[in-house]
Amino acid sequence: MSIVSEFTGINSSSSTPSACPVCSSVGPFPQRPAAEGFRLFECTKCGIVFLFPQPQEAELAALYDETYYGEGRKKFLSPVEAGIAALSYLKWKNLQSVLGQGGRLLDIGCGRGTLLGLARASGFEAYGLERPSTVGHSIPGILYKSLPECNFPDGHFQVVVLWHVLEHLPDPVAMLREISRILQPGGWLSVAVPNYGGAQAQASGPLWFHMDLPRHFWQFRLSSLQALLVSNGFRVARYTTFSLEYDWFGTLQSWMNRAFQDDNQLYSLLKGNDATTVAKKMLRITAATFVALPAFGSALWDAVRGQGGTLNVMAQRVGAE
Repeated sequence: MSIVSEFTGINSSSSTPSACPVCSSVGPFPQRPAAEGFRLFECTKCGIVFLFPQPQEAELAALYDETYYGEGRKKFLSPVEAGIAALSYLKWKNLQSVLGQGGRLLDIGCGRGTLLGLARASGFEAYGLERPSTVGHSIPGILYKSLPECNFPDGHFQVVVLWHVLEHLPDPVAMLREISRILQPGGWLSVAVPNYGGAQAQASGPLWFHMDLPRHFWQFRLSSLQALLVSNGFRVARYTTFSLEYDWFGTLQSWMNRAFQDDNQLYSLLKGNDATTVAKKMLRITAATFVALPAFGSALWDAVRGQGGTLNVMAQRVGAE
């Protein structure tokens, strides 16, 4: 939301999409609320909500600089990092309960490789992919390249993880087709994306924390994500709409955006990027402290109703074993 239209692809407001980028159906497409400087359209056939136009290829690097990843790819202040590490362990144990023991695993968008370490310690042959760093940082064991560049063999993996990555990709269909190719029949794909159809998103509109334009090219409801997976060779086995890591904070920051026009400044503070005065920082922390517990309760209640802030889907590649 804090990134405004210095990008040529975003500044162009004279054109409208002629066809859905996912299902190729022909418009017109209704426009959905978005932050100033950006435009979102909805395909009435497949249900996908998409940013149009997308940033140009040359402009993407500016969206993922060191302020996004953090210095040395350390994204948050140390106490927050410790909490995220604990939540990553819980997510892995939950995933492992479905996968069983061993096999080849690929984590696309693996960050600093936390999941890779957990998977390897549990007997998996694990690989990770991450966007090339614009500031020269790299972590041993992680491939800084795109999936097609890796040229993995057909059916090479039993598990592919795609957590909060699909919404960032210029072409999610191409990604899912390539994942289908490298997954063995019956292999698992674990996908997580923000839930545009959830209560958090619908209540907050353009001020929703996880809308994150223009980095998020796509906004998914459960129906549109399921349709996308099924049309590209997957069977949805199960899903939830709750993430302990994302939903509580998403609710909290969205509330602050709505109440104080906070512009995601609490998030910037947790990353160590907040350049405001000490007094404003303390005011922000005080406000967040008072509403933290109600925000957590709201996130849980949304999830109980199937309206949580995150879509977590386990899908299997279809085909004969």
